[in-house]
Amino acid sequence: MTYSAAVAIEAAEDKIGYREKGTNDTVFNRWLGKIGGYPAGGYGYPWCASFQAWVADQAGGRANQDYPKTAGCATAVAWFKSHGRWSSTPHVGDWVFYGPRGETHVELVVAVSASSFTTVGGNTSGSLSGRYYNGDGVYRKSISRSADRIYGYGRPAYSGTATPAKPKPPAKPASGAPKWPGRYITQPPIMHGDDVTLWQRQMRARGWGIAVDGAYGPDSESVCRAFQKEKGLTVDGVVGPKTWATAWSAPVT
Repeated sequence: MTYSAAVAIEAAEDKIGYREKGTNDTVFNRWLGKIGGYPAGGYGYPWCASFQAWVADQAGGRANQDYPKTAGCATAVAWFKSHGRWSSTPHVGDWVFYGPRGETHVELVVAVSASSFTTVGGNTSGSLSGRYYNGDGVYRKSISRSADRIYGYGRPAYSGTATPAKPKPPAKPASGAPKWPGRYITQPPIMHGDDVTLWQRQMRARGWGIAVDGAYGPDSESVCRAFQKEKGLTVDGVVGPKTWATAWSAPVT
């Protein structure tokens, strides 16, 4: 089995509706193992992290190589950070951590939109209000991306995926060389070619794009040009019928 976000999500969603016995006694804790000092013979500990570890195992992940096998959110956060798999942006398949230092609760991100994301989590309830970190079962819920309880996101080492990394600023051109084309919108000192090129790379790293001659949608260029006209902006100084593709190929001076 190839360990992938899709397989992990399938395993997690299959358990929606599961309910714990007594105080935190679950099949996920029984799978992970006993922890001394807890009820139910050592199996009655908070189980949001053990649920995520179980999901990863069911999806074919390798314990402590592809994901952190632990009952502790703080331990899981430390694992993701030490492996360079930590982000402030949600992606499908990420583990989202809540509370101070991410130590309160963890869930699996199963869908992402511009303003929110959807999770499946254990030891929770159907919302992010109240004692969301000590619920009675496995639930699906929608979370606002601006929720102040969010600490950050850990990315398991799914097969065939690279470690997410922050895009690096582009190197400066050699002295005397023409600047790279990247100044879509200019009105110094608001925006500069270097800045916009960096933004473009950040967008591409996330699978986003700006249309050039209808590459991503038939009306994107006209909408953007209407905005530029309204705000008194220009595209690389190009005025008239020249397209973005033409502006892109021309050196920026």
